[in-house]
Amino acid sequence: AVAQAALAGDWRRAAAYLAGAGRDWDLRWYRLGILTHAAAEDDTWLKAWRTEYPGDPAAALVHADALVELAGNVRGAKLAKHTTAEQFEGFHRLLAEALPACQEAAWMAPEDPCPWIAQISIALGLGWSHDDFRALWAEIAARDPHHFGAHVSALQYWCAKWRGSHELMYAFAEQAAASAPQGSLLPVLRLYGLMEHAFREPKEPVYRQPFVQAAVDATLDAVEWAPAGHHRLPMVRHLLAEALFQTDRYAEAVEQFRAVGGYVGSPPWSYSANPVKAFVFARTNTFVAWEKAGCPAPPPRGRALGY
Repeated sequence: AVAQAALAGDWRRAAAYLAGAGRDWDLRWYRLGILTHAAAEDDTWLKAWRTEYPGDPAAALVHADALVELAGNVRGAKLAKHTTAEQFEGFHRLLAEALPACQEAAWMAPEDPCPWIAQISIALGLGWSHDDFRALWAEIAARDPHHFGAHVSALQYWCAKWRGSHELMYAFAEQAAASAPQGSLLPVLRLYGLMEHAFREPKEPVYRQPFVQAAVDATLDAVEWAPAGHHRLPMVRHLLAEALFQTDRYAEAVEQFRAVGGYVGSPPWSYSANPVKAFVFARTNTFVAWEKAGCPAPPPRGRALGY
């Protein structure tokens, strides 16, 4: 609704929506994504906002991240071999424009990690070195060391399809999950890494690795302790549902599929060429296997056991 209002010219509602996140930096980043998606579609409202309040750091932030979003739209989501030279040229040009815009937004709001997080996609697209990326990460961590969205974005840098490897990706996910405070959903980063690995190496028994069951358990515990209505819970539940299905933990998978309902606009399904087909396959087979087993209840965990 906020995005539609912005596209209709009501930038004040967009500004209030972003400001409403306060100093919950991950919620601010989440809400920013909704606004930058709208700005990449039509930035008339954003130009009006910046014209009326040229010194507003929030408007500068939306502008910077919208350039990153627009760059991604120009490149497209296909593999490099299916992407034209013109698409790559536009992609790199817009990312080069986005970098000083991000730096300006960071200067205007020194405590806000979001202008730095926006640079992660620039680092991906322009091929920043590991040392340069670690310097960027240090700026983010100094402002919010357990920022969920930042970790998800950084995982992309460290995965094999971008600038890292399976080993570097898993190491990053493990460090983030192991250091996460209670109430954080960062333990799911291990499952995100598993999903990335499985999509890149579909014939490997990725979900049979020794650490997987413990990673699933840690994520289930994190969900138990997360605040009700947390803005990241839906995505975490989708990744949990897939991991539980892949590890034959059908009673627990049923719980997650019921919690997410019929929505498919999240990883892992959004990685598929046909998200609906991928989602329905996993959900249907989960319920069939659970019913064949006699519809057992999931084992109690967390608060039900008194911890």
